Amino acid sequence: MAPATCQARGVRIGVIGATGPAGQAVAVQFAGIGDQVVVGSRSEERAAATVGELRDRWPDRELDLVAGDNRAACDADAVVLATPWEGVPATLADLADALEGRLVVSMVNALAKWGRYMVPLVPPTGSVTAAVALALPGSRVAGAFHNLPAGPWADLEHPLDADVLVVAERRPVAREVTALVDRLPGLRGIDAGNLANAAAVEALTATLVGINIRYKAHASLRLTGITRD
Repeated sequence: MAPATCQARGVRIGVIGATGPAGQAVAVQFAGIGDQVVVGSRSEERAAATVGELRDRWPDRELDLVAGDNRAACDADAVVLATPWEGVPATLADLADALEGRLVVSMVNALAKWGRYMVPLVPPTGSVTAAVALALPGSRVAGAFHNLPAGPWADLEHPLDADVLVVAERRPVAREVTALVDRLPGLRGIDAGNLANAAAVEALTATLVGINIRYKAHASLRLTGITRD
């Protein structure tokens, strides 16, 4: 698949683990701009229920949402991984063959509740995105969408005003994902470097969660001083 494919309208997006809050948000946002989105889950029945809920939530929108299991979600121009972090190794072990050659974007954060706070966890690979890249050597892997508040992002009537940090080992892959991000309302993709930076990007999510709890807000990230062509 050529990178230019993911820069045109009418892209087919697969979401692995689309029944959770983050997965639903990314699914509805891409469907909201006219893309076909395969809503993936371990259970196709649960995926179908999620599709029904999203369509009921936005009855005036013609959302092209297709229910399927996680393997069905792999048959797409770009595949977003939105599973809980604990399930990433097992999920990818089952799907590595179907994801061969695909663009795979991990939005997974390894977080845990510690008393009143959410804290970042450090996987043996340093980050979840690095673990995904290690598990999928034949895929084009990047990390993005980590720092967006899932609830507000799922609201099609009130787009976020946020930057999305994109990490990838290869710059052509980063550019491809940045172009995908730029298509979504209110978002701007920022090339944040290679996978060594993924740990900091993922850990920042815990800080933003704490800020939002403290201020009863839905803050996201916006960088200043960056001008892009």
